[in-house]
Amino acid sequence: MSNPPPPAPPAAPDHYQTLGLARHAEPAVVKAAYRAMASLYHPDRNPAPDAIDRIQRINAAHDVLSDPVRRRAHDATLGGEHPPAAFDHSDGDGPDPLAERWQIAAGFFPEIRRHHARLERLSHHLADDFRLYLLHHQDYAGAEALATRLRTEFLGRHFGTDEALYPYAEQLLLAREIEAARFVGRIVSVLGRSVTADSVREKVAQRYPRTVASVRKRALYSQIEQATDAPPDREAITELVGLCGGVVQRALLRAGGMLRLGMHDLKFEDDAELRQLVVRRLAAECG
Repeated sequence: MSNPPPPAPPAAPDHYQTLGLARHAEPAVVKAAYRAMASLYHPDRNPAPDAIDRIQRINAAHDVLSDPVRRRAHDATLGGEHPPAAFDHSDGDGPDPLAERWQIAAGFFPEIRRHHARLERLSHHLADDFRLYLLHHQDYAGAEALATRLRTEFLGRHFGTDEALYPYAEQLLLAREIEAARFVGRIVSVLGRSVTADSVREKVAQRYPRTVASVRKRALYSQIEQATDAPPDREAITELVGLCGGVVQRALLRAGGMLRLGMHDLKFEDDAELRQLVVRRLAAECG
């Protein structure tokens, strides 16, 4: 009678997962994530029964990822292609150790919420990197430059070195056209800079026709939402509502009218109120 096969060795831990990081996280981000997680799960502060085991894993993850040589060796043990952060929009299911500090920072520098939200539409990992880096370095005046650098580096990792292609690739991601964005990445991996941004856009439109309307809706919504210091753009609002299956019916003898959108008929008194209705009602679909 043959002996049963020996049990398989336990899988190597993913230290990135332990600290809630993407594989491309910068050293400063690794350090900031470690401090936040260690503060949350230190046994002196956390009464959970697994706190000691958790802090041991957190310390081990930091020891490896903070050492460039050990980090490269760890990356090799993970094997395979890591799912691109550009296409990972899953929310974390654990506690957020930075929530309170982020709330304090945003109370003094509210613009960091806008930068964070835009990065989050590209990738939760990217937005987390922005938040961790900002809280660690406390350079809130440089938040916009940081967000731009992270976004540019991110797009470069996934869509090559031709920066003329970045705005379109970003539009696809913001519009949640993930399959089309993956297709752009495959084109670039095969052809590099041998193709123009216009030719890529044309090829994507042929393969994924719906992306044309999706990208246009996102662009119109962003234009309407951000133009708070100018009179509402009637043509842009009417076009956006039409692309979303609605219609704007204006009164003949007064400034208001009716917005028919989905199952709702909504009255508005003027263009400013119409703009507010459209921004609010289409936030989930286009925002």
